[in-house]
Amino acid sequence: MKKENKSKANNILTTLIPVFVAIVVLIVLAISGTVAKKNDLKNPDVIVEKETVSEQTTEPKKGKVTMISVGDNLIHNTLIEGAENNGTYDFKPFYENIAPVIKAADIATINQETMLGGNAFEYTGYPLFNSPWEVGDACIDAGFDVFTCATNHSLDKGVAGINREIEYFSNHPEVIQIGVNDSQEKADTITYYEKNNIKFALLSYTYGTNGIPIPEDKPWCVNMLSEEKITKDVTEARQNADVVIVFPHWGIENSHNVSDQQKKYVKLFSDLGVDIVIGCHSHVIQPVEWYTNETTGKKMLVYYSLGNFLSHQIDKDQLCGGMAQITIEKNNNEITITNAKLAPLVCHYKKNGSKYKFGVYMLKDYTAELADSHSQPGITYDYCANMCKQVVSEEFLNLD
Repeated sequence: MKKENKSKANNILTTLIPVFVAIVVLIVLAISGTVAKKNDLKNPDVIVEKETVSEQTTEPKKGKVTMISVGDNLIHNTLIEGAENNGTYDFKPFYENIAPVIKAADIATINQETMLGGNAFEYTGYPLFNSPWEVGDACIDAGFDVFTCATNHSLDKGVAGINREIEYFSNHPEVIQIGVNDSQEKADTITYYEKNNIKFALLSYTYGTNGIPIPEDKPWCVNMLSEEKITKDVTEARQNADVVIVFPHWGIENSHNVSDQQKKYVKLFSDLGVDIVIGCHSHVIQPVEWYTNETTGKKMLVYYSLGNFLSHQIDKDQLCGGMAQITIEKNNNEITITNAKLAPLVCHYKKNGSKYKFGVYMLKDYTAELADSHSQPGITYDYCANMCKQVVSEEFLNLD
């Protein structure tokens, strides 16, 4: 009997011990979990550490862009003849002196005054221009990134000329063309260009097309200075870009004075929130200013005209153009223009046998020897510097 009871007791202990151990383990785990949870609540180090790392890896949005812009690339017939050699054309020497300055900029823009219709048409100068595609090749090689093409000569070869120009640029996706279009969709599409974390909206318009009517079935082929279109375009651009730049073709030819038309559109640009205006068409330089909006107080940088870049015009003031030199900086999404200058340029040409040899120089590099060899007498450093001082305020003029 005693042995039987002892056996039963042993069986009970054998059963209870594992149960007891399991209960103890559960209690220990529960206590540990509670303590750990309380410690986490008191000292949430993991969460704070994650937030801290996230904040440290979020870089403020910064950027800096140097931009240069030049005026009319006006290809007269003598330039075409000067570039021709046994049926081929090479315009690169015309730009070689200025190319290092162009290539040094983050963004370089040029006003392509004459149509790049290429060999689909006869190559012609004034008054109805058509330029070889090799002009574009030379400008791209020199370092230009953006070609503004809405000019008073946009319809010199009709819509067919515009289509050929667009065809040329479609073969060069490394650069941008603005101002002429091959469809309504293209005309309605804002061109954006992003560089160094700064997004630019680029817009090009012309006051007219020298009396050549715009085809009724293709009213979109050239961007015209129209309050309605400009308002639509800039409103959209302002919502999507850090910097909005307008390139208007406007003003009075061969006049250093700002016209009423220019004043009208400058006010419109300012009211719409444009940041920079870079004008062309007058063939001579015009003033530079900060235009302050009366309502918002925002300052807009305005170059009324950069004059000619390359041409075979003959008046002294037509042969001294300007290069806009602008630095745009972005810090935590705030845009600031930290440099705004105009550096004078000289378009130089001289007889080379039966042809002319052309080139563009920074005025600061234009020597007396070069001046003496110019086909137009009087194009000297002093003449150009003094003329620029009369037109452009000291704040903006860069003669160094």
